[in-house]
Amino acid sequence: MNSDYANNVFYSQPPQPLQQQVEQPQFISPAQLFQQPPAPSPLSHPSQYTSHGRTTSNSGAYNTNNMAPSISANTQPDTAMLLVALAEEYFQAAHEHAPAAALSMTVADVEAYGGLVATGLGCLDTALKHVKLQPRMEANIRLRYAGVLFEETENSMEAETALGKGIALCERNHYYDLKYAMQFLLAQFMAKKNPKASMKALDGHISDAQTYHHYSWVYVFRFLRASHALESGSPTDHHVAVQNLRAVATLASQQNDNAIYLTASLMEALAFLKMPGPDSLQHVQTALAQARSYQHDESCKIPQLVALIHILDLSCAIMKGNSMEMLTKLKEMQMMMDKALQDSSWGTASDVLAIPINRTPKSSHTVSQDTRMILGIGNDGGDNLLMTFLSKKDAYSIAYLLCGMVLLYKNSIERKGLKYLQAGLDSLEGDARSNRSSSGLLPDLVSKRQWRGEISCYFRIYMASCCAGISDWTETKRHLDALKTNLRQFEISLTGPLGHLALYFDGVYHQGIGDLDTALKIFGDTKFNLSTTKSTTLTPANQLERDLSILAALSTLWMLQAKEPKNLDQNAAMKEALEPICANHANMDIRTAFHLIAATVQTDPPIQLIDIKGRLKVALAYANTTTNVQLLCICLSIMCNRFFRGVVGPQAEKSAKAASVQATRTGNALWMSVTDGMLARCYEVQGKLQDAQATLATAQTHAERALPGL
Repeated sequence: MNSDYANNVFYSQPPQPLQQQVEQPQFISPAQLFQQPPAPSPLSHPSQYTSHGRTTSNSGAYNTNNMAPSISANTQPDTAMLLVALAEEYFQAAHEHAPAAALSMTVADVEAYGGLVATGLGCLDTALKHVKLQPRMEANIRLRYAGVLFEETENSMEAETALGKGIALCERNHYYDLKYAMQFLLAQFMAKKNPKASMKALDGHISDAQTYHHYSWVYVFRFLRASHALESGSPTDHHVAVQNLRAVATLASQQNDNAIYLTASLMEALAFLKMPGPDSLQHVQTALAQARSYQHDESCKIPQLVALIHILDLSCAIMKGNSMEMLTKLKEMQMMMDKALQDSSWGTASDVLAIPINRTPKSSHTVSQDTRMILGIGNDGGDNLLMTFLSKKDAYSIAYLLCGMVLLYKNSIERKGLKYLQAGLDSLEGDARSNRSSSGLLPDLVSKRQWRGEISCYFRIYMASCCAGISDWTETKRHLDALKTNLRQFEISLTGPLGHLALYFDGVYHQGIGDLDTALKIFGDTKFNLSTTKSTTLTPANQLERDLSILAALSTLWMLQAKEPKNLDQNAAMKEALEPICANHANMDIRTAFHLIAATVQTDPPIQLIDIKGRLKVALAYANTTTNVQLLCICLSIMCNRFFRGVVGPQAEKSAKAASVQATRTGNALWMSVTDGMLARCYEVQGKLQDAQATLATAQTHAERALPGL
C-alpha cells in the first residue's frame, strides 16, 4: 500500500526548487513571517504550483479551491498559503538532496537533509498554531504534517495528536475522504507501537466503510489489515490475513473490480509462499490460477502485476525442483519481461502502480485529489488504488537472479547461468554507485539501497556456486570475497538464509581446494546443527537453512572417508541419522546425493553388494529425472569404479567412456580429471597404451586446472 505521505501529495510544488539549499541550506524561522508583512512572491500564487500527482491521472494537480481562493498579483499573499508553499519548498529541497545523502551517509549530508525537513515541518506547525485556517485546509495541513512525521521521524506522539484533532475536524465537517486517509495513517502509526491495537482499529474502519458502501476504502483497509497480519508471522494472524484477502477478492468480484481481484489473489499467493506447511505450494498455485482468470481483461493488463505472476510461477517451479518445468516457466517469464521493456506505463525508476477501481456514486465524497497518496482519480474518472511495487530495474534484477538460479543446471555447458547473474549484478552495482536516482525520501532511498545491497549478496553467492560447479576455485574465492565486502559495506548481518548460504559456500570452497580440516570445521558450525532444527511446519527460509545443514552433513560424511584410520562406527551412526531425513526428502537432488554417499561410505558390517546396486540404481534414476548432470556424472563414475575397475571387456570401456562424456558435459575440471583417469586405466588394461597415454595427459591437464600447484 502506498504510504508516500511526505512526497508532496497534498500540495503542489514550486516550479523551481531551491537548488542552493541542497548545498548550503539556509533555515528560516516560520515565526519571522509574523514579524513583518511578507513581500509579494510568485510562489504564493496557487495557480503556479506544479503537481506531483501520479502519471495515471491528469487531475492529480491539487485543487486550489480546497486550500485558498486565488490571489491576485496586486494583493498580499495569504499567510497560510505562503507557509504551505514555503514548507513544500523545504521538503522539495530535502528530497533533491536525498540521493547524494543516501550514497554518502555522512553526518553533514544527513543533518542538512534533516534540517530542511525540520524547517518544512516548522512551517506547517506554525500554520496550524498561529493562522486561522479554513476547516478543509486545516485538515489537509494536519494530514500532511502527520504524514511527514510518519515518513521522516519517530515522533509518533506529535503525529497521533495531529491526526486525532484532524479526524475530529473531519467528522464535524463531513470530510469523509480526509477522515479515511487519516485513519489509514493513524493505523500505520499504531502498528509501530501496538500491532494488535492497529489491527483492531482497522477492523472497525472496515466495518464502517462496508456499512456505508465505501468500497474503495474497504479495499484499502483490508489490504492494510492483511499486510499487518502477515508481518506478525503467527499462524493465527496468517489465517486472518488470508481471510481479509479473500474478502477483498469476493467484494471485487461482486463489484467487477477485476484488477483488485487480481491484486488480492497475488497477495494471497505471496502470503502462502512465506508460510510453512506441506500444502503451501498448492495454495500458491491455486491463488495464481485465480489471478490468471482475468488475464485477458483490459483493466488487468498491468505490467507489474503480470510480471509478478510469472515471477511467482517460476519460484514455485524452483521450489518443486522439476528442471523441465523450471525451463518452461523461465521462457514464459523471459517473453513477458522482454515485452514489458516496451511498456512505458511501467517506469524505470518509479515504484508506484495504480490499480483501477470502478467509481460508484458515493466515491465523490470519499475519494478526491486530497487522498491521491492512497486513492486517486484516473483519466477515465475511475478510482485508482495506489500501491508500491518494484521499479522496472529492480524487477529485472530479480528476473536475472531467477534466470541464473534456473540455469545452474546448464551453467556447466553454456555458462548462461553465470552470464545472467553477471548482467543482473552489473545493473545493481551500477545503480548503487550512482547518485543520479530521482529525488525522494531519504529513509526510502536508504532502504532501497540496503535492499539492493542484500540482493547483490545473493547474486555473489549464486555466482560462487556457478564457479564451484566447474571447479574454478579462483573465481569462487573472488565472489566470496566480494560477498564479504558487500556485507561490510551495507552492514548486513549474517542471519537467516543469507548467513547459512555464505557459510556453506565458504565450506564448499575449502573442500574444493583440498583444505578438508577447515571445511570440516565450517560444516561443524552450530548453524548446521540438524539436531536443533525443527522438521515440521518449516517456512521456505527455514527449509533452505535445513537443506543446507543436510548438505553440510553429507559433505562431512564424505570428507571423513579421506581420514585415516576411518571411523566405521561414526560412519554408520551418521548414515543412520541421515537416512530418515534424506530418503524421502522433497528435493530429489538431496535424495540422490544421500544414496550416492550411502553406497560408498564404509561401515562395519560392510554394506551388501545388492544394497549398493540398489542405491546406485535409485540415484541414477533420480539424477536422470532432474537432469542434474553433476550428480549423473558422479553416479556413473562410482558405478564404473565399483564394478568395472580392472575388468577387461567392451562393457568396462563403455562404462568408462560414459562417465567421461558426462563429466565433459558438467564442465567440472575435477570430475573430468577423475573420469579421464579411469578411462586411461581402462585403456591400459585393454592394452590400448597409446590411447591410455593420451587420455592420462588430458586427465593431468584437467587436474592442474582444478587444483593448481598440486
